[in-house]
Amino acid sequence: MDIVPLISDQESLIDTMRRLTVSPAGPVEEVVPVRSFDRAIEYMNIEMPELVFMDFTDPRIDAYGLLDMVKSDPWLLHGGIVAICADHEGMKKLDGTRGANIVVALTVDDLRKHLPRIMTIIDRNRRILFQREIGYDLVSNISGSFKLDNDPFEASCYANLICNFLHQSNRLDPDKRDYLNFAITEMLMNAIEHGNCGISYDEKSAWMGRGKMMLELIEHKCSLPHIAARKVLFEYTLGTDSAHFVVADEGEGFDWRGLKDAGSAENIGKLHGRGILVTRNFTRNLSYNEKGNEVSFDMPYQRDVTGMTPGLFVNMEPRDIDKGEVIFREGERSNFLYYIVKGQYDVVVNGNVVSSLSPDDVFMGEMSFLLNNRRSATVRAATSGKMIEISKKAFVEAIKKKPHYALFLSRLLAQRIQRANLKSSGSR
Repeated sequence: MDIVPLISDQESLIDTMRRLTVSPAGPVEEVVPVRSFDRAIEYMNIEMPELVFMDFTDPRIDAYGLLDMVKSDPWLLHGGIVAICADHEGMKKLDGTRGANIVVALTVDDLRKHLPRIMTIIDRNRRILFQREIGYDLVSNISGSFKLDNDPFEASCYANLICNFLHQSNRLDPDKRDYLNFAITEMLMNAIEHGNCGISYDEKSAWMGRGKMMLELIEHKCSLPHIAARKVLFEYTLGTDSAHFVVADEGEGFDWRGLKDAGSAENIGKLHGRGILVTRNFTRNLSYNEKGNEVSFDMPYQRDVTGMTPGLFVNMEPRDIDKGEVIFREGERSNFLYYIVKGQYDVVVNGNVVSSLSPDDVFMGEMSFLLNNRRSATVRAATSGKMIEISKKAFVEAIKKKPHYALFLSRLLAQRIQRANLKSSGSR
């Protein structure tokens, strides 16, 4: 993340972003201005940046159109977007945008106060920002433990980073990603508002009823040093089958035993505590400590399904695969590349299963396909599944239109060589 593009043609914003982010000791060494829509697409095609600053206040750049391009092709931008908005209405609009990999949205006025801290969070969690680069299957767990200030922007940043990662790594479909985002954000905000800041539901309702924002009330509460000093503990463990989360505050706790079913007739429409009740329905094993100032919950993953078909392949009909079906045989000519949509597949050499493939591997048969060699192994479906069969002509045409496809495949092959080297060195 040494170089971060800023998609903007506004000199004042470019200067501001450089002052706030560029540091020899920090994660960003250079902010590169990208001054037009077409140049932004070209930059992402070639450079495949981990992080992008995107200016939604510049009338000369169609940032929402650019966002639609990113959403239409998941391979165009694997990392995240820090969105810069004109006002809080613009932030709310982006909050409702699905599939865009937005890490955080800030107004121009918020940048000076919040951006340096946000960049620190992104840097500390860099391994979950650009998941295609880290070889997720090399480790059984990815975990982190952090203490947050009473800052809604920090809460949003953590929720987006984790949920985007789990979606891109095929652990959560779009709906479950949104459910988990709601759950993490709700629990963190409860810890900030009601736990550390001691804001009652009646106080919150009265404040918002006067047309004021919760951010202003939180800042007002944090003007008291003893409240400002309180932290929110946030821990996550991203395991092989599910994710586990812990959120704890330094407040007085609350009586969680009185919580009832959010879907019951008596509770539908009630606001007080409804976020917790809905979170309980979205997640698994939600529980509080005795005091009521620490909550933990789990989110189970989906298995062996991809949610990120490349834009140029979405109109290709996936082929259904039966358990036991042979995809190709050792020694055959390699006329097709296969994009794995669903299922598990055994790689068989000389009658022995030597490895397995899943949607995490993205493609199968790419090496012999690219080198024009015969197949070096037989691949057989260990489960039922789906895949997209891509001819050489179709793939070459895709690369002509989208150069980042070739770069992505090159990185994928480099990762597999790296994995093979690590396994080889570990077995010695």
